[in-house]
Amino acid sequence: MAKSATESTTKAATKRANTKTSKADKEDKPKRAPSAYNLFVQAHMKEWKEAHPGAPIKEAMAEIAGMWREAPENPNRGKEPKPRKPKAAAGAPKASRKKKQTPPPSSDAENTGDVSDD
Repeated sequence: MAKSATESTTKAATKRANTKTSKADKEDKPKRAPSAYNLFVQAHMKEWKEAHPGAPIKEAMAEIAGMWREAPENPNRGKEPKPRKPKAAAGAPKASRKKKQTPPPSSDAENTGDVSDD
């Protein structure tokens, strides 16, 4: 019997799963240093929470991000923000997707629901 495509991809997937790094390898890896923004948020979050008890974190992050834009610790302070790519309209279909065409119904399908006039 010939191999099917699923057998070969299953073997490849199994091989990749076996060669992944183990948890022990990840524990030995040193943690990445926090960015200037991370340090800024850590420093200002406690103060903000004390000043605004019960307020949602979303508001805190929005306000702290606003403070970050003008903070002296910000390496990008005073620079023009990078332009964003325009978003595609919600109703417009994506160019990469093609609509599948359904095959025409067979002649047997037409005759199944009909009652003969004999």
